[in-house]
Formats: sequence, C-alpha cells, structure tokens
Amino acid sequence: MALINTHATVKKFIQHGFTEEQAEVIVETINNQNNELVTKQDLDIAITKLDSKIESVNTNIKWIMAIGLLIVGILLKNTFIH
Repeated sequence: MALINTHATVKKFIQHGFTEEQAEVIVETINNQNNELVTKQDLDIAITKLDSKIESVNTNIKWIMAIGLLIVGILLKNTFIH
C-alpha cells in the first residue's frame, strides 16, 4: 500500500531537476521502506501477546520453584530425620 501519491511525487522530483528514472527509483525506495513500517496498533497487539507470554512463563517459574522447594524440603527431612 503506497502511503504517498507516487505519480505526483515523481513529477515533483522531475520538476526539481531529477531525471524520470532517478525520481522513480527514489519513490520506489520510499514506498518499499514504508511497507516495512508498523502502526501503533501493530505494536500494541505485539505488546499484548508478549505480556501474555511473559505472564505464562512467570506462572511456570512459580510452579517450578514451588516444586523445587518441596523436593529440597523432602531431601532435607530424609537426610536429617532418620
């Protein structure tokens, strides 16, 4: 999706001394770069997904820590209480 009026922009470059070929290459390059841009909405969606994944990882870590402490407790009990 072109974010600029390519025909008008090419004409403007030509009016300011660029050849038609130079103007077309410049405008094409600008449009290609614009296609790589993201919107605020795109970023918000990505942030929401990342927040959800981070929360899931944090929950998993809490469970792993709890189970690890339980195992350590059992090992200590079995070691010191015969």
